[in-house]
Amino acid sequence: MIENMSDNIKLEVAVEIMASKIAQMIRKGYTIDDEVMQQLLEEKKQMYKCNMNVINKIINVYGKELKQKFSKEGN
Repeated sequence: MIENMSDNIKLEVAVEIMASKIAQMIRKGYTIDDEVMQQLLEEKKQMYKCNMNVINKIINVYGKELKQKFSKEGN
């Protein structure tokens, strides 16, 4: 049960990170037709299918990118 809770929490965190990442890419001018956006949308689908490899990537790669971005903006 605790292991499932941990996965549920990871999923919730990944959902927020992915939403922020997609919004960031849209602000940069990317559209649904761009390959990078297609990749993000495919990862989003896999995330909602509870693919833990994708969820961990979102948290560890995209989450780290967002953390660095917000750290720079705060200084």
